[in-house]
Amino acid sequence: MSRYKIDRHIKKYIKTELYNYENNKKKIKEIRGNIIDESGFNDGQPRGNETSDTVSKKTDKLLTTRALLIATEKVNNIERALGKLSEEEQRDVNLIFFKGHSQVHAELYDNISKDMYYNIMDKMIYLTAIEYGEI
Repeated sequence: MSRYKIDRHIKKYIKTELYNYENNKKKIKEIRGNIIDESGFNDGQPRGNETSDTVSKKTDKLLTTRALLIATEKVNNIERALGKLSEEEQRDVNLIFFKGHSQVHAELYDNISKDMYYNIMDKMIYLTAIEYGEI
């Protein structure tokens, strides 16, 4: 029995978040790029209470864009959990969750036994669930 036991629905949720880690990193980069690349036109004329400084507007948008905030928080939570693992465990997590290697593939090509595969998977899910505040 695994020492990293958590509720099934939490495990499923965290596992999905781990598989989406790379996508969230791409989303962060894309959102930031879109905000930074937005063309801002400043003709020097006042616009009421609105800030006319385009750099300031972009900075405000980077700090307040909900999708960016959520994706950044998810990535940070996973990275904190990763930081609690050894280098070898981090390598295995990378193969399992971020590269999507199946248990059979990991056993045949990555030199990860079935027990090791599921132990590191459960450990990473458990540590990430703690960072997400789920347990």
